[in-house]
Amino acid sequence: MMKLFLLTLALLPLAYSRCMYDEDGWLCNVTNDVCKRNAGANYSPRYMGCSYGCHKGYCASGCQGWCKLTDYMPDGCCGKCAEWCYLEGNEAKNTKVACSTHDDCTQYRNNQCAGACSA
Repeated sequence: MMKLFLLTLALLPLAYSRCMYDEDGWLCNVTNDVCKRNAGANYSPRYMGCSYGCHKGYCASGCQGWCKLTDYMPDGCCGKCAEWCYLEGNEAKNTKVACSTHDDCTQYRNNQCAGACSA
């Protein structure tokens, strides 16, 4: 019984480090200051953090486009809506960032979309 309890404690942080919208193991952006500021005391990375990762060779992130009409989320936050966009690089506007792993996208996770937010 004690082993089960310890295993549960060890796995709990993993379960809560994921965003609600998880596309093929994408990572969860819990450092989005815009979301934190706009959500205030209601901020919850599990339910408001935007998933991000490598999609078809480019960095992508969850976003709020049409879902703003149906799911209330503070600006900069994401929810269970499955909308996403490719992320903009640091060098030029509207330029996608190449990647081969989800971790390659960590430094770009707070960047703007390099195009429209779509389903």
